[in-house]
Amino acid sequence: MPEIKSYAPGIYARSETLVQATRDLDRGRTTEAAVQDQREVDLRSFLDAQREAGLDYLSDGLLNWQDIFRPFDEAARGLEPGPLTRFLNTNTFYRAPAVTEEAPTLVEPLGEPYFRIGDLPRNRWVVTLPSPHALAEFAAGDLEPRAVAEGVLGPQIRWLAGNGCAIVVLQETALFDGGIDVYPLSDALDALQSPLPVALQLPFGDSGDVLGELVELDVEAIGVDLYATDLEALPRPFPKTLLAGVVDARNSLVEEPGDLAEFGRQLLEELEGELHFVPNGDLQFVPEKIARQKVLRLGEAARILKEER
Repeated sequence: MPEIKSYAPGIYARSETLVQATRDLDRGRTTEAAVQDQREVDLRSFLDAQREAGLDYLSDGLLNWQDIFRPFDEAARGLEPGPLTRFLNTNTFYRAPAVTEEAPTLVEPLGEPYFRIGDLPRNRWVVTLPSPHALAEFAAGDLEPRAVAEGVLGPQIRWLAGNGCAIVVLQETALFDGGIDVYPLSDALDALQSPLPVALQLPFGDSGDVLGELVELDVEAIGVDLYATDLEALPRPFPKTLLAGVVDARNSLVEEPGDLAEFGRQLLEELEGELHFVPNGDLQFVPEKIARQKVLRLGEAARILKEER
């Protein structure tokens, strides 16, 4: 019987108080210290919610990341923050990485405050990074995915491995059109030389057309948005761990744990690898109070399935 796990990778929702504090800082009405204090409150609240939910891996929610690319735009030689660009079909924007060198390099791996390793249990925390293919494809300028893997993400992942991270989720958001060549992604993943288990997550999109090729990649897990992707599109039996996007991070409707567990039972019949319950994307796209409820329901659904084993 496959192992069952649950966790909430990605950028987590900010509280209304933190959002307002950030706006006030931009307008000169508060201080950076006050914003940081509220960010600490948000982090404690998110960690408490994950523990209450009984999640198997914890996340710090990347609460001070403006978007999934920005820290690397600022920390890598050869990249810099570029033009504001809409993120998929959401109402949020990111700074497209602007390429200034063909082979960008991370000056030094991101640590505190980007990753709150002092607040996370060693060997039981999950981190989310952009996939090398997505970062290259969304960059403003010519950039090879392999160069991103070798010079930027590979060193970061090795640092994470040495600091107690358990699993890396790579967000792949550039593979939703039919006929995409998967080779550049495959080549970049090979170049990562990751010492950690890697999950490739395709949030907020129908990945059915490429799943047959993705399961051949050198990763331990594939993340599928099961609101956008038909269950029938999953290769059978599914040969890898499935990050099942069973909680909708773009809808404020809170899922019922029993319904999620019933769907999980169907998935378990099709798997050779583990079943990991996750949201189908970053929970930053719903209000924080809703995001918290979704985290609790996610953990409860996983608990139901575990108790049936």
